[in-house]
Amino acid sequence: MRTETDRQLVETRMCCQHPKPWKLLWMLMMSTVLIVEDAEILRSLMVEAISLLDVNVMDCASADDALPLLETSAISLVISDVNMPGSMDGIELAQLIWARWPSLPVIITSGNSAVSEERLPAHVMLLPKPCSLNTLHQAVRRYLP
Repeated sequence: MRTETDRQLVETRMCCQHPKPWKLLWMLMMSTVLIVEDAEILRSLMVEAISLLDVNVMDCASADDALPLLETSAISLVISDVNMPGSMDGIELAQLIWARWPSLPVIITSGNSAVSEERLPAHVMLLPKPCSLNTLHQAVRRYLP
């Protein structure tokens, strides 16, 4: 976890003669969270909430849209809704992620209390919706460096 001193040092260097390389370095050092949520309002609220943690946030509306991002970006954590349109739901996306990127953590969110534990992969965190900002931040911090 970066300290306040680390952030100040990077910000100081970003203001000097060569801001673009330092800004690029800072962006590369930051963790990236991918949010997969079909409800646009919930997705934008989650992006805003997670951005408060000083991480990069990417978002998309379906598992189908998430796959190209996973293949081309350095994602540190995926947060996915269960029920989404497209060829797969959030649980199937999580299973595909763990088949291809076994060390990539996934948090599954659901507003449906009937999501059965048997359907969830063994190493998934289930985050019920709605949840508080504090609960969301704790879940994200659990998986990010």
